[in-house]
Amino acid sequence: MSESELTAEAVAKRVNWYTPAEAVLDNTPLFIAQIMARGGVREIVWMQREFTLEQQRTAYHAAPPGLFDRRAWAYWGLILLGAPDALPYPVRFPDAAAQLLPWPGF
Repeated sequence: MSESELTAEAVAKRVNWYTPAEAVLDNTPLFIAQIMARGGVREIVWMQREFTLEQQRTAYHAAPPGLFDRRAWAYWGLILLGAPDALPYPVRFPDAAAQLLPWPGF
């Protein structure tokens, strides 16, 4: 299946296999972010044809912590904002390390 034959439903099922496609498609910024984080070349080419650069930037800015790995975050920061560290990497529990008790012997 080529990029021109892909449908939004097919892409939604590919990047978010645990949620019904209709629910994925209801949240466009999250859907775009999931394509960026989990999509292959076909899905990314499809996304770039279907959504504007501004929609992609909005999705990147609104991405929830835990969706992107650091490499993908840096790549899309470079592509969309011109610098791999344009936005700080979203962290689920930013103060977690400070809350941990020290381990004996470390």
